[in-house]
Amino acid sequence: MSEYVIRYSIIPPGVGPDDYEPADLEQREHLVDVPGEQPTKVTIHSTVQALLPPGSGVAILSVRAPGEA
Repeated sequence: MSEYVIRYSIIPPGVGPDDYEPADLEQREHLVDVPGEQPTKVTIHSTVQALLPPGSGVAILSVRAPGEA
């Protein structure tokens, strides 16, 4: 497992891609343990998705190692 600081937007359940403005979505940033030494975008997305309520979508905004600017 590797730790990454992941910043993401939450897309509420039942909201389609034409139903929101990206700036209106709730944004969060968490330190997350991601499987693998160099995880793929799919692994990062599914790891963050597992933190959210069922039916929610996620848009990954940034991924960085702890301590990086």
